[in-house]
Amino acid sequence: MALQPVFKKGYIDYLKNHINPSLYMGDHFEYDRSQVVPLYGVPKPEGLLEQLDSKPDGDLQTAIAIYEAFPNLTPLFAQQDDLWVYLTHADLFKYVKERWPLQNETDDEKKRRFIENHWFHNPTNFLRTTFAGLWWNVFMTVDENREDKYELTKVMYNCGQDWRIMRFGELSLVRNKESMTGVLEFLAENPEIVKNNFDARGQFISRYFNILGGTKQLSALNRDQFKAILYNLKDRILNIQTVEDIHHKEISL
Repeated sequence: MALQPVFKKGYIDYLKNHINPSLYMGDHFEYDRSQVVPLYGVPKPEGLLEQLDSKPDGDLQTAIAIYEAFPNLTPLFAQQDDLWVYLTHADLFKYVKERWPLQNETDDEKKRRFIENHWFHNPTNFLRTTFAGLWWNVFMTVDENREDKYELTKVMYNCGQDWRIMRFGELSLVRNKESMTGVLEFLAENPEIVKNNFDARGQFISRYFNILGGTKQLSALNRDQFKAILYNLKDRILNIQTVEDIHHKEISL
């Protein structure tokens, strides 16, 4: 089986420093084949593009497909951009164009920022980086001991993109398997929290742990301790109906 190609580091820097929006408007991105090297130990998956769903509600399907295509990446390598930038510009270019339509942006400067955020490493929020964020979402939630190993992954995606990426995703907890598991198990056991008013309730959960992290080393807690914290907060969470309920009340520990 052929090995997965990736771009050389220097070429990624070159592409990012010379973004030309017109090169991203066609059906294919023309890149320098001499700047491609094999990723040793990582087989190139067959038919990956056809497994992806570029509709916004297809992110879960796409995330699982990306993870299953590259299940043995190390977390250290997955934080780098070698593979992800190659995929956005080469093998999966068609998907990125459909999922993040460039023509929606109005001028070249906005287009360049849009390309930088979606075709390269997102500088402000790593989980918004196309493919890298999707892989990490699954890596941190997959549980081989469950009847459905993607049960918690589905819970996360059911919470919505804003919470997954912008609220909970901004916390360092998303790189902590125990915290992710504890929070998502609590939400799986209490679906009424997610079903109604979760935009506000999810913000409360994120803010609470953000404040708690200033007084307690959260990385030392296990999943059951995270769940216990949330069960103690359950009545407060259920009483939140709107975002204003958070803005107008101080979040106390």
